[in-house]
Amino acid sequence: MVNKKREYWILGGFIMLLTLVSACGILSSDEDNTLLKVKTISAVEVALEVQGNPGDQIIIARGGEERYAFRLNQPDTLIYETGLEPATSYTWSITNQSTINGRWQNHKQQATTLDTTSSNFTWQTFSFGEHSSSVLYGVSIIDENNIWAVGEIYMNDSTGQADSDAYNVAHWNGTEWDFKKLQFYTFCNQPNTGSYPATSVIAFSENDLRISSASQVTRYNGTEQIVTECIPTSVNKLWGTDSSNVYAVGNNSTISHYNGQSWQKIETGTELDFYDIHGNEQQGVVAIAARQSVSSDKAIVRIKEDLTTKPLSTTPIPFSISGIWFDASGVTYVVGSRISVKSDIDYTGPWRVLDKSVIDHPYLFAMDANGLNDLVAVDGYGEIIHFNGGVWTLYEQGIEGNLYDIAMKENAVMAVGYDGRKAFITIGKRVTN
Repeated sequence: MVNKKREYWILGGFIMLLTLVSACGILSSDEDNTLLKVKTISAVEVALEVQGNPGDQIIIARGGEERYAFRLNQPDTLIYETGLEPATSYTWSITNQSTINGRWQNHKQQATTLDTTSSNFTWQTFSFGEHSSSVLYGVSIIDENNIWAVGEIYMNDSTGQADSDAYNVAHWNGTEWDFKKLQFYTFCNQPNTGSYPATSVIAFSENDLRISSASQVTRYNGTEQIVTECIPTSVNKLWGTDSSNVYAVGNNSTISHYNGQSWQKIETGTELDFYDIHGNEQQGVVAIAARQSVSSDKAIVRIKEDLTTKPLSTTPIPFSISGIWFDASGVTYVVGSRISVKSDIDYTGPWRVLDKSVIDHPYLFAMDANGLNDLVAVDGYGEIIHFNGGVWTLYEQGIEGNLYDIAMKENAVMAVGYDGRKAFITIGKRVTN
């Protein structure tokens, strides 16, 4: 199959000024010397976070050249400055005339933009299914030679007749695929089982995986199922840090957490369906919810350490959302009808919604990343997009269907969905020499 590629460049010189209401109140430069903070967003962009008192007169320069002059009307102001060079150090200076005492204060900050990564991938595609409608919903990468996908694949039996029991797990060993029929309860806590469609997978290691089907999660060691448990969530997505810290998000506003011994339901304060969840040690855990194909309602919620939740701003993200990713510094991407970016997920101010001129795409179902200069996402036309820190590149897979999930690890990418009535998988490997 020939994969078509299109590229979208971020135009230089674009500046966006946002005024934010800080939950922390006024932070004076006299106390913490933080009139200006600079956060790297990509290979071509930084966020300038200005703090002071309403009414302060602000002048910001880069490399000795004045860039902005304005008066604060809130304690916090955020400026996105693009058009920078990759892997380049810059120095910004801020001059602030305080509205309280009239004194001028000065402060300097230096930051280095990220380098770009390569968008040169080769793609290998696979289609499976011999009857009915086959589809894959989830994927997890251990390494490029150990990848797991889940869903429902319908094949014929040894006599050539249609087998109604689906293969719900597919494993790639770097050379070939192996298909498995994991068993889930027909009804929770009843003896009857079947190889029902699997919805999500997370692989902590080659012998420690979690796989979901409806409101059940099974622990799988790569060879056999260890235990299958019924949980209070009809699972759309699994995420966790290890086998004793697993989250499941799903339909009807439900989130559940496994602490190594038992599953606990988390109250979310929303009636929407949860589609994705992400976390890291520095920023904690955040989940997103919407009502896909029904309304533009949406929610982003932070899951606290005590397993209570806190709603986060979604303004002005348009329409529905489906995927989320953020790095250790808090720079966050949310995808769905559009791509939305924030320099810090906890800011109460507006998201920056990327214009279609930056990257033209249909509905995006999922995303993953190695870092802010190496992101991937999949959409409803069976396309994959990659951001290398400066350029958005779109890869057309030439299928009649959707790609529902994507995983990225180092130089390997894998996306899954369907093509017509067959389950579809594409594996991308970055060309490194």
